[in-house]
Amino acid sequence: MYRRKIEDILQGRLGSFKGAIYENVMADILGKMGRKLYYYQKPDSLEIDFVMRYRGECTPLECKARTGNAKSMQTLLKHPEKYHVYHALKLGDYNVGRNGPLLTLPFYMAFLLTEV
Repeated sequence: MYRRKIEDILQGRLGSFKGAIYENVMADILGKMGRKLYYYQKPDSLEIDFVMRYRGECTPLECKARTGNAKSMQTLLKHPEKYHVYHALKLGDYNVGRNGPLLTLPFYMAFLLTEV
């Protein structure tokens, strides 16, 4: 069973592993940039892949293996008085873009998040 899973990953059949692989690659990129890794989870509701200081503010960062919504991030952004989050970053298979306080970036641009 385990050997089959490794074989699937090596053959590019990522299936349910894709999100975890993207998150691990992002953790590796941030770690090599000298950033500490922080994760946020509120039991039974919110989960944010990474929390970092960017441009002087607490900023959630989500990695998406597929294009899609980051529901927890949207919740944080809709309630700034409660969570004190005013901007967010989402990396994945996207073009550079901004939708209000959410900045989307292609995954390969993660190395540019150097400004603390």
